[in-house]
Amino acid sequence: MNEHMAFWHEQRRQDRLSEREQDRVDRAERAAQQREARRLEREQDRDDRAAARAEKRQDRADRRTRQRERRAWAVDNGALICTAIVMACAIVPAVASQVIALSTAGLALLLAALLAVMLEGGAWAATFGAAKAARQGRPTGRYRAATWGCAALAAGVNFWHGSRDYGLWLGVVLALASLFAVAMWELHLHGAHAPAGEERERTRHARQRRWHHRKVCRTADRLMTAAPYGTLPTEDAFATAWRVHHGTAPGLTPDLLGARLSAESRLGQVVETAADTGAQRITARLWSADWQPIPIVGPTCPVPAGQQHRASMTVERESAPDRPGSIPALPDSPADRLPGMTLDLALPRSSRPLGARAPRRPPGRLSRSSRRPPAPRTEDELFAQARALTADWPDDALSAEAIRKALRIAPSRARALRDALKAEREAAARLVEPSAA
Repeated sequence: MNEHMAFWHEQRRQDRLSEREQDRVDRAERAAQQREARRLEREQDRDDRAAARAEKRQDRADRRTRQRERRAWAVDNGALICTAIVMACAIVPAVASQVIALSTAGLALLLAALLAVMLEGGAWAATFGAAKAARQGRPTGRYRAATWGCAALAAGVNFWHGSRDYGLWLGVVLALASLFAVAMWELHLHGAHAPAGEERERTRHARQRRWHHRKVCRTADRLMTAAPYGTLPTEDAFATAWRVHHGTAPGLTPDLLGARLSAESRLGQVVETAADTGAQRITARLWSADWQPIPIVGPTCPVPAGQQHRASMTVERESAPDRPGSIPALPDSPADRLPGMTLDLALPRSSRPLGARAPRRPPGRLSRSSRRPPAPRTEDELFAQARALTADWPDDALSAEAIRKALRIAPSRARALRDALKAEREAAARLVEPSAA
């Protein structure tokens, strides 16, 4: 019995210990949960306060942005604001004057107010319609005609009333009150929707073209209406009409071409008449071609006096096509070029190879006969020389360029000699064939 009681007491004591341990654990858990809840609450409070501060900052930033936008709009639309104020100051007296005028004429006050609003409202309805059409790029002529018609009618009513009741000058002032607002709005629209500089230049160019070339533009309009809609561009129609009237590309006419040719002919006559030597003629030609001021030919030509005679002889010798020292011309066809020949755009003064050295003249002064240029050769002499020179040449080497280089003649004479030599060879070949058969 005692053992059972002792066991029971021990078991009871163990249960109480377990309960107290469980209570401590539960209290610790509740304390931890409370601490975590307080921590989460504090974090939530911090987050809420931070969000509130961020929202306030955003609200302040939005307010500053709206204020900046309003200030920017006021700066950008300062002309519109001032125009609206001036228009209001003109519209209110105009409408009041019309109401007084119509009511004085015997109409009821409500009817007079409605008619006055009809006149001014019609003008402004047409004005805002013109503004919308201008923004959309549509024609505004009809809207503006309606605007000025209604404004003129309202100005007439104000002038009648003001000149009869207050005098002539006040009648003019009241009439201008009805027109002034419309005029200010037209100025604002013109400044806001004015075309760009390039568009203005294009419009001015088209207007001047129609004025200067009226016949050509009328023909171009007829060509555009004759073609299907949108298939013939304006510039193509104008170019075609220009060719119809003048026969050339746009910008040139027979009269202009004739004037230029006549001017060049007169210039040539002046140069040939005024220049004393060939060097002076070349200098005058160069000056005229480079658009330099009119040259002063004669003794003041930029060739030393001691060298003018030698320069004239050099120019004359180089200008003669059939004399030594002539300037080589380009071959007339690729077949006329020698194998390995390349074109030198600099065109050397002589036709000798670049690597060849000119023979040195003996020292001392040359005699007058040695300085005199050789006499020109006749066609028969040239043909005999060419025949002797090309006797052993094959047919594929017989070209105008080779003959020109060998005989130092002009390209045209070289081509004529080549054709004559080829014809002679062909005739000789035809004579040889029957005899061989």
